[in-house]
Amino acid sequence: MTRRQILLALLPPVFFGTGFTIAKPAVEHFTPLFMMLMVYGGIAIVLALTRRAPLKTPLSAIILISSCAVTIQGALLFWGLRSPDMSAIAANLILQIQIPFCVLLDWLIMREKLDLRKAAGTAIAIAGVAIVIGLPEQAPGVLPTLMIIAAALIWAFGQVLARKLSRDDGIGILKANAFGSLPQLALATLLFESGQWQSLVTATWLEWSMLAFVGVVGFYLAYMCWFSLLRQCRMDEAAPFMLLMPVVGIITAALVLGERVSLAQLAGGLVILAGLAIVSGIGLPRRVAAG
Repeated sequence: MTRRQILLALLPPVFFGTGFTIAKPAVEHFTPLFMMLMVYGGIAIVLALTRRAPLKTPLSAIILISSCAVTIQGALLFWGLRSPDMSAIAANLILQIQIPFCVLLDWLIMREKLDLRKAAGTAIAIAGVAIVIGLPEQAPGVLPTLMIIAAALIWAFGQVLARKLSRDDGIGILKANAFGSLPQLALATLLFESGQWQSLVTATWLEWSMLAFVGVVGFYLAYMCWFSLLRQCRMDEAAPFMLLMPVVGIITAALVLGERVSLAQLAGGLVILAGLAIVSGIGLPRRVAAG
């Protein structure tokens, strides 16, 4: 990876990590599918006004990618996160299973060659995640845990499909996901959720601020950078950087929600950085790093 690609790869976990942490209180007020409908509705409006070039990806591919990358995984993820038996910290840890899912599915579908150095770096970074999160005081519920694991698998499948089937650049993929997911999310929230209007009329400036932050930072900026990265790099290069997400999430929780950060979590963050350095080839000769 080039230095520019490494810098780009650092942005999605920062945006996802902060957005995911703020999504915990946000999704406790707005129902998950309805929240995503508002978020992607806003993204669709912005991109319709600023990105008027027609999409190149076939409609069938757009529907398939958006159903996996947005609707299904989003419903499972935020329903699991909304559960009182699931803390934001535990959810961050469980969600990191998306990284090996991404690498494995990319190997199966894209037929990418597995790189031992990158696999070793990923394993080290995953070990760092375990140190960062630590053992929760209360074990998360079985059902929300299974929902988040399923969401991670479906999200990973959607990202590999985006690499394989999309004909657009990073912003184009985000636009396709926004337009493709809107009718799915609208139908799903009508069928499976209730209280949408009540959540709107009772929302205070705090709930609206959290929703805006989740939409702009956790979705728009995060996916714009992430999809741009996927158009430039292999999955086993890009995906391990997402392991920075729980580090960012914990820092955000400490600063915004007042949660305490332990020394073990700080040490784990250093281990994650070491693993990512191995994955990206930082400090290695250019020829070796490219291999």
